[in-house]
Amino acid sequence: MKLSKLTPLIFLISVSLIGTACNKFVIEGVNYSQEVESVLEPDENGNVEDVRHDLTFNINPLLKEEFGEGEQLNIEEIRLIRNAEGFYFITAKNFRHVYVMKPGHSNLKLENKIRVSDDRLISPAFNYRDGIVQLVNTGTNDVYALRVDGIEELNQEG
Repeated sequence: MKLSKLTPLIFLISVSLIGTACNKFVIEGVNYSQEVESVLEPDENGNVEDVRHDLTFNINPLLKEEFGEGEQLNIEEIRLIRNAEGFYFITAKNFRHVYVMKPGHSNLKLENKIRVSDDRLISPAFNYRDGIVQLVNTGTNDVYALRVDGIEELNQEG
């Protein structure tokens, strides 16, 4: 009789252990980088879609973060690139920052806001070289090597 009372408990523990074992399956060494930047044009509602990488989001929260409530500039293009760890780096013409976003379940969470310029970016472009995300402000020839936690190095060319 005592065994029959323990049977449901043993069953639950067994299922729990099996479920835990299944959840520990991990593939290591995944490289999420996209080596070519995406240039996305927002629609009238602020939505952008990167068909090549199957990503859709709204830029209005970025604009609010960058410009505040008062000043709203018309942003014709958003530029983004993804590093090997899977973080998105996002900026645009007239931004002063690069936004490092961590992908989550149906969201992008701000990981870091990197100030790259006291003036607004004139003509930003992303590159991915030797495992490093680079921001090139083609209007000034400034090159920024970016990490999730900030600027790795700053080179002035020309």
